[in-house]
Amino acid sequence: MGTYGSNTIQRRFGSWTTALERAGLKVYSYQMAAAARNPENRYSSNQQIFDDIIRVAKLLSIPTITTGQYKEHGKYDVSTILNRFHSWDKALKLANLSETGFAKDISDPDLLFEIQRLWIKLGRQPTTTDVKKGLSKYSLNTYSWRFGGWREALEMFIKYINADENNSNNSDNEKIPKEERITHYVPQETEKKTVPLHNTNRDPNYRLRFKVMQRDNFKCCICGTSPAKDLSVELHVDHIVPWSKSGETVIDNLQTLCSKCNLGKGDIE
Repeated sequence: MGTYGSNTIQRRFGSWTTALERAGLKVYSYQMAAAARNPENRYSSNQQIFDDIIRVAKLLSIPTITTGQYKEHGKYDVSTILNRFHSWDKALKLANLSETGFAKDISDPDLLFEIQRLWIKLGRQPTTTDVKKGLSKYSLNTYSWRFGGWREALEMFIKYINADENNSNNSDNEKIPKEERITHYVPQETEKKTVPLHNTNRDPNYRLRFKVMQRDNFKCCICGTSPAKDLSVELHVDHIVPWSKSGETVIDNLQTLCSKCNLGKGDIE
């Protein structure tokens, strides 16, 4: 019911308890309200709480759970658990589950790459529901703590993808310095065939791959299949003019193909 998100408040003050204290409110009133809603929480043993956390993880078939997932499926009030164990990650650790992903060694590129992986896998913009279902390697809270919220995380991702968009297509893939270019020889019977020199690397980088799929609406350019309709569909980025025939790795020479069409195209060529 508030104007600001709880994650924003916790990031600013370090914890919800600290925010209550700074606002001149009595901290115990929040804890007592939780106990009043679920009186049995105060008398539950640690093991009972651990067992219920594990139960929810098994119910969702994921290695760990966030506070949001536990609120939806758990028996005990999250505030009671946080008050007893001081942090959600500590409660997970004591329950022999992996932490939710607040580890400081997770970099911004790691999180942005995970958003990209989800976007490509789903064939559409991932939602908070997708993350809560465990489709993401990291929890929703991890993105919120790092970027301020899921919407802010998506905005940061779009900025990352659109970086250098005003440059030429070649800038989307690293150019090979002229002095480092080499001629590749392909043995053919008794003679050697020289493959033309290239100005770009053969494999498109992650930013370029995403831009190609985004341009093609995350659909196969041959058969039109998309993971948005069928999660078994796997999308590839392929050269239109083959690399072996001097095709460069630039956006105008790349297309989105499903794995079946890509393999079939290879057989034809």
